[in-house]
Amino acid sequence: MGKDLGIFLIKWDEIIGGTVYLKYPPDLEIPENVVQQIQISHDFIESQITIKEKDWNSISYYNEDKQIITVLILDKYADSSDYMGLLEEFNKALDQDATDEELLDHMEKILSTEVFRTRDEVIAKLSNEVAELKMREYDLDRKFEKIINIDAIGVKGKIIALLALKDHLTYEEMRKGINTSKRWLETVLNTLSKNDIIGYNSEKRTYYLKF
Repeated sequence: MGKDLGIFLIKWDEIIGGTVYLKYPPDLEIPENVVQQIQISHDFIESQITIKEKDWNSISYYNEDKQIITVLILDKYADSSDYMGLLEEFNKALDQDATDEELLDHMEKILSTEVFRTRDEVIAKLSNEVAELKMREYDLDRKFEKIINIDAIGVKGKIIALLALKDHLTYEEMRKGINTSKRWLETVLNTLSKNDIIGYNSEKRTYYLKF
């Protein structure tokens, strides 16, 4: 499936089914199976449909009066709900019987302004979310470190706290993170294993929390 941003129109042909009527940019590659999938999904009913798969993300609208489907191919990370306004605007041009040349001009305008601008906003938004998640992870690390160093919390609680934070830990990492004797650490680990609270991955030689 294609990854390029673009916009195209689908019309119904009695013999071959859904066909691409107009597209922009002119060299836009549109897989035939996607065209048919979108056509079948709308089922000749005025509707808006989002199709998001591994290498394809699009939002489409079927204009029942004109019997035309407008498809906007989006960036893989884009939220289709952000583009409904663009489809509604384009459908107004369809309803006003715009010529093919006018429709192509409108397609070019959409892609040269709104879509690319929004794509940059999506990337910026993702970057901010990643930075925020990293900050939260840092804060959690600090909080768990304080918890683990509290003497009132037993070895059992510290093991569970460490595994909740790190997912998988080796025995050696447990020894470094918990201030207790080797014998007592092994005893608590065995107890937690027997109670089915933690598991042991023999290949990675690590402990993990069971859920």
